[in-house]
Amino acid sequence: MNTRSQGMSASIQHSVEQALAGLAPPGLSAGCRHILAGDEQYILPAESASMATREPGARAATGAGRHVAHELLRRLGCVNPAILRGRSGSPIWPAGIVGSIAHDDTMAVAVVARSGALRSVGVDIEPALPLPDDLWAVVAAPEDRLGDLDPKLGGRILFAAKEAAYKASFPLDGRVLGFEDIAIDFEKGEAVTSPGRRLAVRFATSPCILALACAAVER
Repeated sequence: MNTRSQGMSASIQHSVEQALAGLAPPGLSAGCRHILAGDEQYILPAESASMATREPGARAATGAGRHVAHELLRRLGCVNPAILRGRSGSPIWPAGIVGSIAHDDTMAVAVVARSGALRSVGVDIEPALPLPDDLWAVVAAPEDRLGDLDPKLGGRILFAAKEAAYKASFPLDGRVLGFEDIAIDFEKGEAVTSPGRRLAVRFATSPCILALACAAVER
C-alpha cells in the first residue's frame, strides 16, 4: 500500500470511528479497522478451532473484526478476550459482556459493553451505495416506516438497520428472523421483531452506512 493509499485509509478509518462514537450510547465502546491482507493472524487459536475453514479474504475480515473486538475487551479488563463462534454462527462473548462485530469489503467494526450497561447490541456496516433493486422487495416490509430517509440510500440503511436489529435480538430470544420479521420505524428510532422485542436503532451515512441496535437494561 503506497503512502497516499495509507493516508486515505487512515482518514476513512478515523471518520468511521467518529461516526461510531456518535451512535454509541453511554457504556458502549466501539472501534474499527481497515481490513488488510494477513489480518487472519489476529484470529486466536481457540477462535480458529471454533470456525469452519474459510477462504483467505473472509478470514482476513474475520481477523480484523476480532482484532478490534480483542482490544475493546482488553480495555474492559478481560484477561481472555477470545470470542468463539457459536453453532448459529454468532459470536460467543466473555461472561458479563455483550457485543457485535461486522464488516464490509474494506472495513471491520466492533462494539462491546458490559451486560450491566446494555442487555444486547448489534452493529452493521455497509457501503454508502443504493441497495440493488432486486433486494428491496426482500428487505422491505409493510410495517416499516422510513420517514424522510435519503431516497437513494434508504434501502441500504433499512438493510443495515435490520441486520443490526437481528444481531441484537438473537442473543435475547434465540430466534432466527427474516427481514419480514423485523419492522423498522426510523421516526421513532425503533425496531420491533415478530416475537415482540423492541430495540433502539441509530444510523449514520458517512463515510459508509453504519447501523446500531441495542436493548437497554431493564431497571
